[in-house]
Amino acid sequence: MHNIKVRLDTIRELNILPESKAKKLSVKDLVQGSFLELSENVFKVQSVSRYLDVKWSSFAPRKNDYIITELELFSIKNGKKSYLEWEQDDELEVFLTTDLVKLREISVAGRKLTTALLEDIAEEEEGVISFKGVNYEYSEEDTWAGRFSKSGDLKDGTPMRAYEFESNDGKCLTIETWHEESDEKPDREAFISKQIKPSAIKILAA
Repeated sequence: MHNIKVRLDTIRELNILPESKAKKLSVKDLVQGSFLELSENVFKVQSVSRYLDVKWSSFAPRKNDYIITELELFSIKNGKKSYLEWEQDDELEVFLTTDLVKLREISVAGRKLTTALLEDIAEEEEGVISFKGVNYEYSEEDTWAGRFSKSGDLKDGTPMRAYEFESNDGKCLTIETWHEESDEKPDREAFISKQIKPSAIKILAA
């Protein structure tokens, strides 16, 4: 059971903005300590991190910076942690993490997904992985490399790669590999997310 006291203490921190002010804000205005409402759930922003899009092979910066912002959220409703990512390209795009995935539950043609198989898919620019009976097709267009930082210069951030897969119903399964300079074998983690409309987010305090 999630800590009720922590949830109650978090609720006491919430000072809701007047609606006239809140309407002028968007997800881009959220900072650590902000509150938002989404899908009948209220979240507090626990932290804000950023990714700098970089070159795939070398992790070197590109000519023009492109930033993806990640918000770590704490749910007042159930005490669970989730993540919200947003990026501004031609339009504002927002993604909500819905599930964390155990890597041992991902397979490729009946075989356990290894780092070598993942790299083969990226090299071939096509492939399908399976998770709990659902197939996810590799998306070369959406796969990217970045440098991650919670503070400081993004160009010195932790290098990582994000391999993106998509199901027929539009859900995204992302596998991240983290490449610390001292690591011979990168750490891996995976999660499922879905794209949401920016208008679905109501800013309560920022």
